[in-house]
Amino acid sequence: MSETDKTWAQELRRRIDVYDTIEAKDGWRGSMGAVDYWGLLALTVALVAGFWLWGV
Repeated sequence: MSETDKTWAQELRRRIDVYDTIEAKDGWRGSMGAVDYWGLLALTVALVAGFWLWGV
């Protein structure tokens, strides 16, 4: 294994450890919940319906 491969493997291990630490916490900062997804769906439907009505 070359030095570059070893360095890259260490970096991947570090990143995996960071994600494992974040995942072990109760929740991710900024993650979307069910209400956020429902709001996004409602906004999308409202925009599509609005532009459809505007074009009629």
